[in-house]
Amino acid sequence: MKLNLEIELDWINDEMSLDDVVKQQIISGVMTKINQSLLAKIESKVEKMIDKTIVKRINQATDKMFRNFMKRPVQLTDNYGSTIKEYKNITQVIKERFDNFMTETVDDNGNASNSNYGTKYKRLYFIIDKQLKDFANTFTTNAVKTVSAEIKTHVQEGLTQKLGSELMKILKVDEMLKLQQNN
Repeated sequence: MKLNLEIELDWINDEMSLDDVVKQQIISGVMTKINQSLLAKIESKVEKMIDKTIVKRINQATDKMFRNFMKRPVQLTDNYGSTIKEYKNITQVIKERFDNFMTETVDDNGNASNSNYGTKYKRLYFIIDKQLKDFANTFTTNAVKTVSAEIKTHVQEGLTQKLGSELMKILKVDEMLKLQQNN
């Protein structure tokens, strides 16, 4: 701990000597610094405890509100306000929606649709169809790349061999080799 002290010697009493006044000022300064340090530490700990308590209380209140919300009865209505269906609680709504999710009718983009226009699919078939198309596109693209690379390699090899034999005929390399053997 670092301690900086300032001492003011404005007055000295007849009963106290300079040493006593300095001693008193030093003790007073040290006590003030220690009090400030302790106060800061206590404030920090109290703030942490308050934060912890507040977060705990907020979590408890949120949990309670969520549980109450999930227990609440639900009524689905049409555009005119007439009740279409009633549920005992929100959990039942979620279960039903989840159960119906894969059999729900969707449009060409996979969005839920009740419209009579355009192509319609059950979500399950839409997902399967999309996955098959993606697989087929990827497989086809890779196959075309592989076959193209192999064709290019075979064509280059064939051309190299054919051009090499034609060049040998044009340059009459066979005759030159025969002459060199005779020498």
